This record gives sequence, structure tokens and C-alpha cells, in this order.
Amino acid sequence: MKRLAAAVALFLAASACTNERAESLRAEIEKAKKERVEVATIEKAKAETAAAETALAASRMALEQARADGAKAESERDQLRAALAAEVARNDRLRSEIEAVARRAQEQAAHGQELDASIDRRRARATWVRDQAATFAREIRPGDPDWATARRLDALREFVAGVASEYPDDPVIAELARVQAPAGASLADRARASADEAAKVRDRFAAVYELAPPDVAAGKPQGGATP
Repeated sequence: MKRLAAAVALFLAASACTNERAESLRAEIEKAKKERVEVATIEKAKAETAAAETALAASRMALEQARADGAKAESERDQLRAALAAEVARNDRLRSEIEAVARRAQEQAAHGQELDASIDRRRARATWVRDQAATFAREIRPGDPDWATARRLDALREFVAGVASEYPDDPVIAELARVQAPAGASLADRARASADEAAKVRDRFAAVYELAPPDVAAGKPQGGATP
């Protein structure tokens, strides 16, 4: 009996130890499971964090690139604006220069018209002087009556004096206005000299103003040559 009781007691003690060990193992197993879960969670979190950081870095790079592109675009825009402003200023300057040239051309054209009109007036006046001198050269004839010849000589002297006053810078006309008939010269000699004088006035104005000398009466010489 004693042996049986001891055996039972030993079995029970062994069973109790076995149960305690099993409980300990089960606790360790549960702890390991929890730790594995936590490790997996941590690893997943780390992976997600790394992915988030990668995405954040990519976003930052994209943002920096966008900023760089924006700055480049602004720089290009500013350059285009500056180029446009320079082109507008250049066009304005060219327009001003063209308008100035046009104004000068108009002024020169107007001045040219004034000069042409002045030249036409001077040529018309010179033509009148030439024709008057030609008339004197043609009509003063030694064979005419003395009264008619004397009257024409006086008219010629008055005419030459007027022309010399109107054209004071012409030395030929000034000299003709100073010429006096020789003392004691006959009326016929004075008529011939006066006709020659009138012819010189005629030829002088024809040459200076490029006028064709009018025809002289048939059989009459044109008179002295222009100096």
C-alpha cells in the first residue's frame, strides 16, 4: 500500500510539473506570436514609412523641378517682354525717323516748289528784259527821223538804268549803264552805239538765264557779243 501511495504521489507530482511546463510553453508561444506580430507590424510600418518618404522625396523633387521650371518660364517671359519692349521702342524710333524724313521731304519739296516758282518768276522777268532789249536793238535805226531816234535813245537809257538798278550784281549791265556817248558824236553814231548796247543787254540776259535770243529783224546784226 505504501508503495502504491508513493507511486501515486510521484505521478501526481510529475503531472503537476508537466502542467506547469506546458503552461509556461504555452505562454512563451503566445508571447512569441505577439512579438512576431509586432515585428511584422513594425516592418510593415517601416516599409510604409520608407515608401512615404520616397514619395515625399519624389514630391519634393517634383516641386523643386516645378519651381525651377517656373523660374525658367518667368525668366523666359521676362526676356520676351524685354525683347518685345525693345522691338516696340525700335519700331517707335523707326516710325519717328520715317515721319521726320517724310517731313523733311515735304519741306524740301515745298522749298523746291518755292525755288521753282522763284526761278520761273526770275526767268519770266529776265525774258521780259531780253525782249525789251531786243525791241530796242531792232527799232533803233540810224536812218529813222531824228525825233524818233532821240526818243528811243532816251527810252533806252532809262531802260538800261532801270535794269542796272534791278540787277545791281550784274557787272555787265552796270558797265553798260555807266557808258556815255562820246562828246560831239552824231545822232546816227549814237543810234548805232545804242543799238549795240541794247543787243548786249539782250544777249547778256539770254546767256545768264539760258534764254534763246529772239530773232533780229532781217538784215540786222544781233549786236555785240556777250563779254
